[in-house]
Amino acid sequence: MPFKAILEDLTAMSKAEGAIMLDWEGEAVDFFSSSADLQLAEIGAHKGIILNMLKEVSANHSEGNRIKHIGITTNNYNIAISTLKDDYYILVTLKKNSSIGRAFYESRKAARKIEKEMG
Repeated sequence: MPFKAILEDLTAMSKAEGAIMLDWEGEAVDFFSSSADLQLAEIGAHKGIILNMLKEVSANHSEGNRIKHIGITTNNYNIAISTLKDDYYILVTLKKNSSIGRAFYESRKAARKIEKEMG
C-alpha cells in the first residue's frame, strides 16, 4: 500500500484535516489533505524541530526511552506527531474540537503499515 493511501486512511479514520510523513530533516515524503489551504509541509517541518528537541532532552534524561507521540494544541488546531523508524515521523492536523487521542490510536496503526512499506 503506497504511503499516500495510508495517510488518506489515517486522515479519514482520525477525522483529521490531513496527515503527512516526513524524514529526519523535515522534508515531506508524502501527504494527504482534505483541505486545499492546509500547509502540511510547513507545519510538519516546524513541528519536526520541536520533535527533535524533545528527543534530545529525552535521550539525555531517560536512557532507553524513546519518544513515540507528541500532542500540540494551538488556538485552532490539535497536532498529533508520531515517530517512525529511521527518524521518520507522521503528523496529523485536526480541528480544535477533534480527538487527539483517536489520532494517536490511528497513527499507531498507520505507523505499522508505513514501516512495513519502508522495509
